[in-house]
Amino acid sequence: MGSFCDLSAYKGVIFDMDGTLVDSDQAIAKAILPWCELHDLELDKVLTAGRGMRFADFIKRFVPHLDIRNEAQNLEKTEETFAEHVIEVAGAGRFISYLCDMSLPWILATSADLDNAISRMQTCQLPIPKDMVTAQDVKKGKPDPEPFILAAKKLGLSTQACVVFEDSDAGVTGALEAGCDVVVVGEFCQLTHPRIVARITDYSQWNNMLEKEIRT
Repeated sequence: MGSFCDLSAYKGVIFDMDGTLVDSDQAIAKAILPWCELHDLELDKVLTAGRGMRFADFIKRFVPHLDIRNEAQNLEKTEETFAEHVIEVAGAGRFISYLCDMSLPWILATSADLDNAISRMQTCQLPIPKDMVTAQDVKKGKPDPEPFILAAKKLGLSTQACVVFEDSDAGVTGALEAGCDVVVVGEFCQLTHPRIVARITDYSQWNNMLEKEIRT
């Protein structure tokens, strides 16, 4: 899977993090498994339904009778202990460096909390953006458009001037509703929409194309 869009058509880039810049599937599964066993929930079902969402939002879906804030905080702290299981999505760091060379500003809009966002980016040796939107920054998480609207605002841009890189149905839905164009990363999201402008497995092929453009 590999298709590309013209990055020069945009004034800013909004990245999701988990599944888009970093592969945290193993870490998230390890963190959530004991919680699922405690509440008699199927791990695969929770992971699939909650992909791209804040802990607080998928906890409301499965066990709304619990103390949502406390449960989310506990899961976030548990996740921090599995940071070593997070790896870079192939070529992500190099792709970000190309954006910087193009003077194209970028920002994170992630469903992770701030500590996990910083920890995962550092673990994968990816640059920490000057600003980001995390789970604590929004009243409504993905698939609501609020994270992307706020991210565009922090870039000083309209959402229509931004392209979003996302991997989940929830994230893609929110980005499209916000008015952004979208590049789908990975194979999880199979949604179709005129403003889904590209689909990539990772950043390797795109980086190779950009490298050829630089050489010529």
